[in-house]
Amino acid sequence: MEIKAEQLGYTYMAGGPMEKVALHDVDLEIKSGSFVGIIGHTGSGKSTLIQHFNGLMKPTSGKLLIDGKDITSKEVSLRELRFKVGMVFQYPEHQLFDETVYNDIAFGPKNMKLEEAEIRQRVQEAANAAQVDEAWMNKSPFELSGGQKRRVAIAGVLAMRPEVLVLDEPAAGLDPKGRDEILQMVAELHQQRHMTVILVSHSMEDIAKLATQIIVMNEGTVAMQGTVSEVFSHGDELQAMGLDVPQITLFVQRLIQKGYPLSRDIFTVEQARQEILALFQKEQGVKPC
Repeated sequence: MEIKAEQLGYTYMAGGPMEKVALHDVDLEIKSGSFVGIIGHTGSGKSTLIQHFNGLMKPTSGKLLIDGKDITSKEVSLRELRFKVGMVFQYPEHQLFDETVYNDIAFGPKNMKLEEAEIRQRVQEAANAAQVDEAWMNKSPFELSGGQKRRVAIAGVLAMRPEVLVLDEPAAGLDPKGRDEILQMVAELHQQRHMTVILVSHSMEDIAKLATQIIVMNEGTVAMQGTVSEVFSHGDELQAMGLDVPQITLFVQRLIQKGYPLSRDIFTVEQARQEILALFQKEQGVKPC
């Protein structure tokens, strides 16, 4: 499922005294099966943009195309679209409401009017994918920890078997262990299901580690888009927008300034580890393992 925006614009309270332009002239294309990171400072339009992807918001100008079809056209069922484009909002555990974890995960499939056997199968499948423990199923979701609740909320989206998974700061507010587990789970979903993943994050490190493409939002429009290397090579421009490159990149740049022959295209800790280790082995006359 491909997503394409053409001169997309959105204005809150258009025509009123509190009118605010949130998006203007947004052009972008997200290929099926890709892992796209969306970055931008607060108020840059990230959240408004992603809510167009499943029709929660409709453009006030321009177009948002899903597989070549304008989401505002009569031939597009927004109900069906929302089953195909799963949205995980920031702090999704706040959306949990049912008496048991099972019922919360089953809510989407039930709305799809599926047979009970199919619902059970999807709940189990989604629970496994989101690493929701079987022992939680008959518990109230409010008895679980923050990280566990978030897994249940994500499982509820996965139970609808979306082709696109959109996540708005999925690790926000979690401790380091919970944060790493959630992001690892997202990475595995992308690899195993070959689904399109769109990740909104303030963490440059997470985006560099997980995404293959980056979209940079600034003042309601796309300021930059490209591969991780292409985007993060524009460190000065990103800083001018109130953003930054990953901390490990800044560290490597300091080493380069001190004369160490390292690549400038290092954006993750693992890349830095491999380069520094190879350099050390070369200087010591040790053959790489």
